[in-house]
Amino acid sequence: MRHMTTDEFKIDLNLHHPSCDPETITAALALKPWFAKENGDKVGNVTHKKTAWLCQFRRGTFDEGFATALEDVVTLLSDYEAFFAEFIEQGGEVELVLNSTVDTAVEEGDKLLELSLHPWFLKQLGEHGINLRVQAWSAESE
Repeated sequence: MRHMTTDEFKIDLNLHHPSCDPETITAALALKPWFAKENGDKVGNVTHKKTAWLCQFRRGTFDEGFATALEDVVTLLSDYEAFFAEFIEQGGEVELVLNSTVDTAVEEGDKLLELSLHPWFLKQLGEHGINLRVQAWSAESE
């Protein structure tokens, strides 16, 4: 049985809002987005109907950093609780995306991804009105 060689994660923080300026989000959270467009901005032929602010919050390997990264998420939610509450109250959406890259060159029947989230973490997301999305990505075999 072949073992997974890729076990990387990325945690993205995605915010969407009907009218909030992306620079306001960046300043409020002291985080740099990798993508930020305001409601009405055009990208090619597409006009954004909402502000989109996308940030890669943390990345690493599961063995070394996943638990710490989740703790960092909870700290962020606590430190900026008032901002997130007002943002959501004004029609904004906050989404946390857990991405995992797995090696798909495994034997049939091998588990590709197992993700166990502690209730304290899920409770924090729920109490702050944060959506959770989990994605597993295929890594190319060596």
